[in-house]
Amino acid sequence: MPPYMNHLSNSSDLVTSHEATRSGFLELALERNRKSIPAIGEARALKAAVAQVTSPDDLFEVPDIQKALLSAAGISEKAAKYFTEPDKHDAIQRLIGEFLEPAGEDFIEELLYLRWHHCAGGW
Repeated sequence: MPPYMNHLSNSSDLVTSHEATRSGFLELALERNRKSIPAIGEARALKAAVAQVTSPDDLFEVPDIQKALLSAAGISEKAAKYFTEPDKHDAIQRLIGEFLEPAGEDFIEELLYLRWHHCAGGW
């Protein structure tokens, strides 16, 4: 008798129960939520850092957000290593001109969305 017959007696032994399937999907959802906690913190910190900014061009004046701006522009950390400071400035300027300025007064929300989006659904 083949070894698998010690565990399987018929084809129904291969069917996952509704409860087990539901439990597995729930665990996956909860794990995604746990993994998003740091990203939510980063989003809150970015939002707080730019809260007083009144126009997209003023983002250049906010300290310590260049990495987030580059990410929102679609530039990964790995890619940014190959960029000079003028290259980075140009990428951020394009982000501002093509996405943030057209968003009008909602430019901060657009920035947060783009930052999240370019981090592959998470920060």
